Amino acid sequence: MATGNVKEIGKQQDKVQPAHNAWEVMKPFVKFGLAATGLIAGTLITIVKSIPKPDSGKQPEPKKNKIIRI
Repeated sequence: MATGNVKEIGKQQDKVQPAHNAWEVMKPFVKFGLAATGLIAGTLITIVKSIPKPDSGKQPEPKKNKIIRI
């Protein structure tokens, strides 16, 4: 009646085997990290390009102080 395979309460039969290939486990996280870094870099480049340079643009011409007499 009793067999050798008796289950005990609180004992786990299936043990989770650790992944042997670390790359397969980390690949989705690395892919997400690279995509997020690229997105942030592109956004920063766009922001920096939109800021006007202080020397760019036309320099204001000096005002000519001519007096016009009528």
